[in-house]
Amino acid sequence: MSVIVWDGTTLAADSHANNGDLAFPYPKLWALMDGRLAGAVGPLQAVAELQQWTLNGLPKSFPTSTGTQLLIVSKEKGVVRYRNSAIPYLHGSNKLAIGEGAPFAYGALFMGATAEQAVLAAIDGSPHCNGQVISLKL
Repeated sequence: MSVIVWDGTTLAADSHANNGDLAFPYPKLWALMDGRLAGAVGPLQAVAELQQWTLNGLPKSFPTSTGTQLLIVSKEKGVVRYRNSAIPYLHGSNKLAIGEGAPFAYGALFMGATAEQAVLAAIDGSPHCNGQVISLKL
């Protein structure tokens, strides 16, 4: 499932994806046309569906895959989180980590790490996180 971390200015993620018994690099962060940043964790098919949903402008029909979380970050609202539904949770500018590597990332964040460093901590500590760190700045 991996990890995505927001530290107030940077959205960072590992680049590990799996689909059944296959593992490979997959970008879980992307920029939207209006300048917002987005990222998703969960099964690969669900992440791809959420990516397409955001790129289509967040239509009313939310992808039905479960076990997913989506973050959309903007300067105006901060972090908006979707968890298995189209109902948004507003997190504002608070630091946030999602995915199975989140406990490791939170530990690093609260010790003063950047988003990238927190993802590295998750890669080091969680068997569900791997690959290179990818990051986008707002």
